[in-house]
Amino acid sequence: MSFPLRALTLSALTVLTPCLAGCYFLVPTQPYDPADPRFQNAQASDPNGPPPSSGPSEPEASSSGGGFQSPPKQDSPPPPPSKPIPISVQIRSECSKTVPVFYGEKPGFSSGTRSSVSGNSISSQGRKSDGTLTVWLLDAKDNGITSVRVSPDTNRVIVDRSCTGLRTE
Repeated sequence: MSFPLRALTLSALTVLTPCLAGCYFLVPTQPYDPADPRFQNAQASDPNGPPPSSGPSEPEASSSGGGFQSPPKQDSPPPPPSKPIPISVQIRSECSKTVPVFYGEKPGFSSGTRSSVSGNSISSQGRKSDGTLTVWLLDAKDNGITSVRVSPDTNRVIVDRSCTGLRTE
């Protein structure tokens, strides 16, 4: 007769142990205390704020019967949507002849792309994933003459009429 009792005890423990272990994580480790500085920051950021005459109060029992109150919810507006990062920049040439350019950090010393911009033309060039790009004008020996740094806010790079200068808009 002792064997079925042991089997019943063992099966009951097998069923209850995971349930009790799971329930353990649902119990808060510390009760909500309005006097605790960690919770006062949440109250201070509440736009309505606590009433001026009210002091710390006792935690109220929750509807679940746990006896603990969660920190007050903050009603803050959602953050504004972030501006999308452009993937290309317009390259406009006011120069009458084709000029060599380099897209990258430093011509001859870094990875990048050597290209050319035709006279009096408009084209586009891809940016890095963060929306930036460095554009260099090159001389006949592929040395950098001047450069501009493109930011995510830059719309276009312009090769000026002298064919030796760059500017951004």
